[in-house]
Amino acid sequence: MSTKGYAFDNASEQAVSHHDALADLLDGSTRELIGELTELDGRRCLEVAAGAGSVAAWLAERAAEVVATDIAPQHIPARARLTVRRHDIVVDEPPGLFDLVHARLLLGHLPRREEALRRLVAAVADGGVLLVGEFAPAPGSFVTYAPDEATADVLTRYLAAHTAALVAAGYDLAWPQRAPAAFVAAGLTEVAFRVRGGSWRGGGPGCRLLRASIPQLRPALLAQGLTDADQGAAIEALGDPRVIVNGFHFIQVSGHAAGRRGAA
Repeated sequence: MSTKGYAFDNASEQAVSHHDALADLLDGSTRELIGELTELDGRRCLEVAAGAGSVAAWLAERAAEVVATDIAPQHIPARARLTVRRHDIVVDEPPGLFDLVHARLLLGHLPRREEALRRLVAAVADGGVLLVGEFAPAPGSFVTYAPDEATADVLTRYLAAHTAALVAAGYDLAWPQRAPAAFVAAGLTEVAFRVRGGSWRGGGPGCRLLRASIPQLRPALLAQGLTDADQGAAIEALGDPRVIVNGFHFIQVSGHAAGRRGAA
């Protein structure tokens, strides 16, 4: 995926922790919905912005033929039936036609998301499915429980700085709600979405994800007024099992393609 607009770094020291937390937090929902949308045995699948490749590896283990792409694909594991490619979906044409095209936490970050979506749609073979997953802030207060006011305050200020930093880099907070209409406009059919949400406890996958993001976003958080001391306090608080926060909503949008030739 294009680095413009994407605030995180696959080459950072926190990348492994970031990917592990994402897998623990989201892979269950992703696998469940893919299983509802399509058969996998012998199907061609494209995993875009694959990160550490947890979804791509799972697809390959279920006898799908998988191409996993990223602009920094060094964390994607070697597997039978899994081909890894360095590829930027914003500027590069898709590598063929596929029965399933999946991208997670990608389009919301990209200022040129319409171009990326056009290429994702172009990669879906006749009868195939496109599935994307995006985060959206949950309504209401971020902090559900903290052991003291100072912890609640730093977490509240951290989330505001985190959100502002991503928006400054090009993140579109409204994209997950607009995505279904964009799918329909792109010619996809049977467009549907699913929303998952709930609490995240300190030390759990969601809070581990946020902890891994803080060092990667350090300069941007400083620019938003969150000092190094604040960032350290937020990291500590997000590791405290007493803390409960209102986790991001995970919105998965799917659509089917029709009227095209079959997968190559």
